[in-house]
Amino acid sequence: MCDDLEEERLALANMIRTYAQKRGKSVRLRLFSSGMELLDSAPEPGGLQILFLDIFMPHQSGIEVARRLRRAGVDSAIIFATTSTDHGLDSFEVQAADYLVKPFQQEDVDQALDWCLEHLPEPMRRLCVYVDGEELEIPLASICYIEVLGHQSHIHTVQRELVIRRGLDALESDLDSRDFLRCHRSFLVNMNHIQRMEGSDFQMSGGALIPISTSNLTRIRNAFIDWTYCKAWGNP
Repeated sequence: MCDDLEEERLALANMIRTYAQKRGKSVRLRLFSSGMELLDSAPEPGGLQILFLDIFMPHQSGIEVARRLRRAGVDSAIIFATTSTDHGLDSFEVQAADYLVKPFQQEDVDQALDWCLEHLPEPMRRLCVYVDGEELEIPLASICYIEVLGHQSHIHTVQRELVIRRGLDALESDLDSRDFLRCHRSFLVNMNHIQRMEGSDFQMSGGALIPISTSNLTRIRNAFIDWTYCKAWGNP
């Protein structure tokens, strides 16, 4: 989030936190007081999911900051905050996701975030979790499957296994992705990492066999087939 006015910056931050709390989601905020401070932080492609960017800032406007980010390959969803909507061509050029016209209210922020999260490209999406007191952002694309053992959830990614104290229902809600399928009361799989179905199991890309609930076998098989079909035709 980038706004040169501290009062407005903090007010928007509180609205974003309220949005996350109402929906039971985790959020990680980074606040910048100028476009140069944001650019000096060297954001990388995929590093920022959603960027709230004030247009009228001294020295460098939000539009110019957005242009520089796009030239650097940063593909964040950009929501402009402004006192005027006379930026149609500029916003089209930088592929802005939405506008917030000042003064805006909580419901305006909620609607903008709902739209962005619904249309956020899957490779950009992250799951925020706490591991040993440290907040981590896990790319959804790197998660192979999640398994519940006792009172802990084991997140199996391409690189490693993370253990957290969160239930599968809460994690499924936070993921909020068509790519993930609850195939068993203790397992949630990323269908991008399924190699094939073998009877009542999914064989994952890393070799793990994930059980499919026998009582829901037909429904789960059909859901996977439908997902595969939609993916093949570019309409997931």
